[in-house]
Amino acid sequence: MILVLLLLLIISAPDAVFLEHKATLDCSSPDSGYTETTSEVIIPLNARGVWRYSKITASCRDPWETLEITASISHWRSGRGEDSAEVLESPHSSLITDNRLESSLREFSVSFPGIEIGDTLRIEIIRNIRYLPMADFYSYTFYTASRDSIRRGTFRVFWPSSRELHIQSEGEFETLSYPQNDSVDCRVWTSGPSDPVPNIPFSRDPVSLSPFVNVSSSLPEEVSRGLYQVLDENSMVEYSPGAESVILGTGSRPEAISGWISREIEYLSGNWGTDPGYSPRSPLETLEDRSGVCRDRAVLLLWLLRGAGYDPFAVLTASSGNLEPFPGSRSFDHMLVALEDATGNTLFLDPTNSFLDQGFTYTLRGRSYLPLTPSGSSIGYFPDDSSDDSLSIVIEGVFNADSSMILGSISADFSGAAEELFRSMLSSVAPSRRDLLLERLFGLLPGAELTVEGDLSAGNVPLRIYGNGKWECGTVNSGEIICIIIPGFESLDVVSSRAAAYILPCFREDINIETPYTGHVMVSIGNLPDGIPVLPEPYESKNLTINIGIDDSTLIMDEYIILKPVEPNSTQLRDIRLALLAGISSSFRTVLFR
Repeated sequence: MILVLLLLLIISAPDAVFLEHKATLDCSSPDSGYTETTSEVIIPLNARGVWRYSKITASCRDPWETLEITASISHWRSGRGEDSAEVLESPHSSLITDNRLESSLREFSVSFPGIEIGDTLRIEIIRNIRYLPMADFYSYTFYTASRDSIRRGTFRVFWPSSRELHIQSEGEFETLSYPQNDSVDCRVWTSGPSDPVPNIPFSRDPVSLSPFVNVSSSLPEEVSRGLYQVLDENSMVEYSPGAESVILGTGSRPEAISGWISREIEYLSGNWGTDPGYSPRSPLETLEDRSGVCRDRAVLLLWLLRGAGYDPFAVLTASSGNLEPFPGSRSFDHMLVALEDATGNTLFLDPTNSFLDQGFTYTLRGRSYLPLTPSGSSIGYFPDDSSDDSLSIVIEGVFNADSSMILGSISADFSGAAEELFRSMLSSVAPSRRDLLLERLFGLLPGAELTVEGDLSAGNVPLRIYGNGKWECGTVNSGEIICIIIPGFESLDVVSSRAAAYILPCFREDINIETPYTGHVMVSIGNLPDGIPVLPEPYESKNLTINIGIDDSTLIMDEYIILKPVEPNSTQLRDIRLALLAGISSSFRTVLFR
């Protein structure tokens, strides 16, 4: 309990205090674009705050927006005075990897010289938006809290009185509305002091949990209808022999066509079109170049499916979290394709997913999306069904009393989220290092001989891992009694171990399960010590069962653990936490031989 309290204090303590936290939107003249100004006055309170705020970054996209940044630091030590911060512009750091060439995405870094605890940092960022990608649907969300303390928040909007402004807010605000002049209205939202929101891995972004104000020029239905028209007009071209050859090669099944795009169209972006990555290119260009980002691939899939006789529609979403109540042109960072199957259910297809020929990754489960349809659609939510997620580990070995090890074979089978995760991890390392990765994932001692069965780049081929290795087996030998602790999920599955590390303290009730699944471990051990075995009592809860028995001189342990749903409520989180507490306890996996 003392450790938990210490961790809570460390995570909850603010690294800085914001004396000023302001955002101003000047949208009074849409013909000249939109201007977003953010102003912050920050004082770092500890060494971590100094490290976090010694360099601040902001990004923008040419040519449809520019940034103007002014920043300074006032040193608290007498005689040091005030310095201007250094502002540098460069290609965005995320573009260095993955063969991405989106030179339009720029990054500004703001470095404060000689920063110390107690110094005062001032930064103002003016974002001038000349136009919005694809269509003029403006949206902005102001959050009142952060990982650090905020003394006061102020959000001000200047908006044409002749143009409707849609507003959605959550939390307590003082509000004020008045005419700025004959043609412009001003609205102001202010919030009081805000405590820091703990930033805990496997949980939502702390900013997204705070009170907010979302303003938008359009309703979701209007955005859906408008973006559909732009997409349809700019991207839907006549069918061509190239498209027909794809259909002949893959067949007309939507899943097969989507799988072909994920395998054959390389993820490579460049200065293509007006706004690369936002305004998709023609499907003919993508097919000819055999390359494109998610929206290019999605448009290609729409085109091919229409030619094959289907009636698909595009789906826009945000991979980083749920959409705003009133999203705009900038709210989306990923595009999928959907269509209704013969039973009336919605089939989602993600042509960027190299591991799945159909569906969407488990990271999007339960999240919101906007369908693009001719008549306009409201925000929908991806299904959150994790019934098919599983990881099964089977170990058959013998006990070596001299080394306190289990020597034997292992086989691991996966489905759903667990399979996606392991495919991703194994694909990210060189083949020569996969054994090392698998040893760590399954708690094996060095020197294991393992085989990966299945094509890591094709989700329609089941993934399986098998081989031979050694595991540590906790042993105590007092001469008259030998005690064996059988390894379980806490040592054989790094995923559940990582989840346990963050869920056990249970700081708050919004933990996300990084990889939802039902896990099964079966360990059978021969060559047991002499003596009469004393088996532990079976353990059973909603999320964990452990049973140990003896069958023909072989010790068999079955352990089942349930790590889901993705976003458990307080009751579900409590049950998961109790299961993890029992799972890391050796008492339920300890066998005595007298």
